Amino acid sequence: MPETIYDIAIIGSGPAGYTAAIRAGQYGLKTALIEKDNVLGGTCLHVGCIPTKALLFNASFGTTSRSKGIRYRRCRRAQAELGGHPGAQVEDRDQAHQGSRFLMKKNKVETIRGYGKLTGPAQNGVLTVEVTAEGRATPLKAKNVILCTGSEARMLPGLEPGDQVLTNIEILSLKEIPKSLVIVGAGAVGVEFASIFRSFGSEVTLIEMLPRWFPIEDEEVSKELARAYRKRGIAFHTGAKVDKVEKSKSGVTVTFSVDGKPQKIETERILIAVGRKPRTDNIGWRKPRSSPTAASSRPTAGCRPPSPVSTLSETSCSELRNWPT
Repeated sequence: MPETIYDIAIIGSGPAGYTAAIRAGQYGLKTALIEKDNVLGGTCLHVGCIPTKALLFNASFGTTSRSKGIRYRRCRRAQAELGGHPGAQVEDRDQAHQGSRFLMKKNKVETIRGYGKLTGPAQNGVLTVEVTAEGRATPLKAKNVILCTGSEARMLPGLEPGDQVLTNIEILSLKEIPKSLVIVGAGAVGVEFASIFRSFGSEVTLIEMLPRWFPIEDEEVSKELARAYRKRGIAFHTGAKVDKVEKSKSGVTVTFSVDGKPQKIETERILIAVGRKPRTDNIGWRKPRSSPTAASSRPTAGCRPPSPVSTLSETSCSELRNWPT
């Protein structure tokens, strides 16, 4: 049988990847979507935006009920929300995955489970992607490759995520609510989880290196957010530098300094929310002779992109119809 050569192979099935795959399929391009996890959707759908917003909504009921003098059993309610109820998250995750699968099938996109990695420059206009699944590597041929491998949480030097040191992934897998939680970083991820866990009854402390909360927003927004969180009993330290994080019998000891004065906090768990970094290790994207096309310089009508290897933002998909096939 003749070897299959795809018009486009997309590595990563997050919002950029699955959107690109759908649009490519709609334009009649033979498309392969490669995903290392057993579900489609990436960070946003499974361990990022969507589950976090759902938790924020559910947690708001706890805050509202307490304000009305209604009490509930914190542990039972919180466990149900965070995954202590075994069926809850699996059901939601499976439903989202099946929806994505349906869209791929509808638009004639072939989904391939495995870890995708470029092997080198194009040969006769065709790139090879090595797809590894269950210890077996299989070559896949494509005229164009789109890298949509997303991002991952940054960690403080010397730390690794686990039972006590958490990122956005581990914190969504907790089986019960910690009595205390320190969050390093007061950006979007930090302030969202601070609100969620305070609503569920945790004692929450936020540590931010910059002079104010939510530093990427306007100063007025930061001030209002700080006022609201202070009213809810969330402690915070700005202009603070984390010096050391040590595991202890009771959980974690966090040593930090504010204006050069050292302080210590004992906490059951710590969430590291100091930003994201691109997931570009071990995907072979440095091997092709041309660097990936930036989303801002995507191909325009009638023009071939500078390289058959491209990165793609969610808004770049409208130009796929102009790619060479």
